[in-house]
Amino acid sequence: MKPALLLIDLQHDYLDSGPLHPSKGALCESASTLLKICRQTGIPVVHVWTTIRSLNERMPHWQQLDRHWCLEGSHGHATPTALLPQDGEAIIHKRFYSGFADGDLETHLHSLAVDTLILAGLHLRACVRSTALDAYARGFAVWLASDAVADDDPVHAQITRRYLADRAVSFRTVEQIGEAVQPNPSQESTANNASPELPAIMPPPAGVTSPETSHSNHVSPRDGARLWRVPISTAKHVAIASTRATAAQRSWSDTSPAHRAKVILTVAERLETQADSLARQMVVETGKPLRDARGEIAFGVDLLRSAVTSAQAVSCPEGSTWYCRSRPLGVVAIITPWNNPLAIPLGKIAPALLFGNTVVWKPVIPGASIAGRLLDLFAAGGLLPGALNVVQGDHSTAGHLMEDPRIGAVTLTGSLTAGYAAQLVCARRAIPVQAELGGNNAAIVWSDADLPSAAQAIASGGFGSAGQRCTANRRVIIAQSCHEDFVAQLRQAARELNFGDPLDAATHVGPVISRQAAQRMAATVHRAQQAGFDVFHEGGRECRDVSGRQADAYYPPTIICCPDPAAEIVQEETFGPVIVVQPAPDWQEAIALCNGVPQGLAAAVFTTSPERQQQFLAEARAGLLKINASTAGAVGDAPFGGWKASGVGPPEHGSWDAEFYTRPQAVYTDPTAFTKASE
Repeated sequence: MKPALLLIDLQHDYLDSGPLHPSKGALCESASTLLKICRQTGIPVVHVWTTIRSLNERMPHWQQLDRHWCLEGSHGHATPTALLPQDGEAIIHKRFYSGFADGDLETHLHSLAVDTLILAGLHLRACVRSTALDAYARGFAVWLASDAVADDDPVHAQITRRYLADRAVSFRTVEQIGEAVQPNPSQESTANNASPELPAIMPPPAGVTSPETSHSNHVSPRDGARLWRVPISTAKHVAIASTRATAAQRSWSDTSPAHRAKVILTVAERLETQADSLARQMVVETGKPLRDARGEIAFGVDLLRSAVTSAQAVSCPEGSTWYCRSRPLGVVAIITPWNNPLAIPLGKIAPALLFGNTVVWKPVIPGASIAGRLLDLFAAGGLLPGALNVVQGDHSTAGHLMEDPRIGAVTLTGSLTAGYAAQLVCARRAIPVQAELGGNNAAIVWSDADLPSAAQAIASGGFGSAGQRCTANRRVIIAQSCHEDFVAQLRQAARELNFGDPLDAATHVGPVISRQAAQRMAATVHRAQQAGFDVFHEGGRECRDVSGRQADAYYPPTIICCPDPAAEIVQEETFGPVIVVQPAPDWQEAIALCNGVPQGLAAAVFTTSPERQQQFLAEARAGLLKINASTAGAVGDAPFGGWKASGVGPPEHGSWDAEFYTRPQAVYTDPTAFTKASE
């Protein structure tokens, strides 16, 4: 393999043209990392730029829009400092979309005897796509750096990802590319290969030989120990699991509701008896503090029992000539994250089964071992074989699962990107989708609030579990008049939280899920600091040395004061122990700031004024609203679902589960009613 890196249109006019997914800062950070890797390993680098030398050279639609982008010599034509070409690196100029348009790029690549192209840049649906397809047509192998390509149209970008992936374009992260191009990979850099010294978690279904299956190793965020390896299930593995679920579905739906409820309640009882060992396992494998792991298990038990109560309360209306019945969807695909590897799956699996569906579940890789434990609990609880199936894997496995023709509905908890992908697949297949996609949650703290109490609640809600909760308090909107006082109180509250080993029962804040996640947060916070915002790190780093191992997944509780509502640190969800404080000069501005992000999962207000509480309830645009409490947390029988970009489909839990896991069916019993109605 002889690769070359193509950096496409990483120019200020494109980078500053509007909101990008991923953000401009994250894109440039990833592209810069990729560029360093290629330079260090001697991989040729080519900068592909849109260059307009006269106004008449602009694309026709630019002329119609009077758009003056990428004029040679202008600031907008240039690239950020970290991505500037070095001596000896080629610059290819283009007017339209593809870097291959005028032949110079192909000539240059052939002179280097290149056979593989690594692509990064803007925009995935346009110039990156055109360049990738032209490279493919010319016989090059094409790798796309999945976290170093961006677009301002995320839906169109997801369509493009699928289109290119179906045509042998390989999407790889910057880290995966770095591992692949290392001339002498170390043992650690080959961690994604099958490793005989690590136990396998849930091998592929019978009938598929293991050499066809790649694996990914899981590393404990607590201490960096390598724990086990996970098979990456292919479309063939998914088909076996979904076929098994389809075969079991009719028999399972024919069982009585009472029998299905008994199975779920038995699982709840068994879960309670295994709570201690499960909690410890969760700590070691995900880094969740022990106190939070115990709380998650208790919440999971509550979700199981609440689901039974809610399912038993579902009734259908009945008319004089018709009646209504609820019918299961069939086989439901469940896709779950690592931050709550037990409670979130149980909150989906229980109602799916109670309403007569069967399940194919794909947990995220760090939750793979917990998934195996839960599968055993359901089997021991009397669940019909085939009613619950697990396929292990990554995003590609999730894609295969959603595409499988036997799947009748999809429910997932994940990122916005995962949500876009699910919506596109389900829209094309015309099946229901339910998605909880996180939240950039804000709490308004007004001047009449008890500031120390508010600070303590928000610090706990924002930094607990290292901020890795969907409902975590990520932003604070503070009345301008008490901004300085509140920041001091919040810093003090953060310092009072124990930051360290998650196996210590006194710990509030443990590690984030991985070294890569910690590095990503550090880079995001560094960009905020470079932009001039005040940054306060609260908590020492001595806890990184855990049980004699060096763990790099610890990131301290961090407070950022940011008066710019458009800043990346405000608009992008960090999903870590980072709280952003935004000052508001008046109440209307506070509400605007609270609502001023794409997501809308949870919001809170701290005030003693009944009038302001009512104003907040009337104007806050989120699915969960709280009065004088942090945004973090929820109860098992209340609706759980976000507004705006945070949620798709019906909310989860309680009586709302029936809205997603069943379909109403009207049955007419009087044939003369049709005649009467037409007369």
